[in-house]
Amino acid sequence: SGDDFNKLFEWVDGPLLQAMINGHVFLADEISLADDSVLERLNSLLEPERSLLLAEKGIDMNNSSNSELIVANSNFYFIGTMNPGGDFGKKELSPALRNRFTEIWCESCTDRQDLVAIIEKNIKPELSLGNQQDGSSIGNNIMDFVEWFQNTEIGKRFTISIRDILTWVHFLNVSA
Repeated sequence: SGDDFNKLFEWVDGPLLQAMINGHVFLADEISLADDSVLERLNSLLEPERSLLLAEKGIDMNNSSNSELIVANSNFYFIGTMNPGGDFGKKELSPALRNRFTEIWCESCTDRQDLVAIIEKNIKPELSLGNQQDGSSIGNNIMDFVEWFQNTEIGKRFTISIRDILTWVHFLNVSA
């Protein structure tokens, strides 16, 4: 319509609102990295009313009530993931927000065989070190280095995570 050409901005529902309306799962990965003002806005969504008040949706000069209340579909689920606070400067969630979630703690994978399998699954198939039958796979070599490093004076001060190992694998993949 002709009015559309006079608009400076147009509201478009983002992934969170779409998930709420359609009854989908919404995953907020590394939720503790979000700005405090964003986390504060989520409180009403995580309460039993499961709603968000959208004051920002736009002003209709013909309508004095310019905000909209969105109530989540009964099939909507909000999942937040995070690593512990203090990990690389990350913060903890506020007690008010934290008690709205069910916490599930997952131990880090430390089994060498599992870590080698993760490395081998993620390394480019064309990358190899000599004869794979003699145990000289890239996964075994990376794990040999990790174990050596963790036994050094400086290595004892650091924790090497699966994320770190996969970063090395990614580096090998893009460098090859």
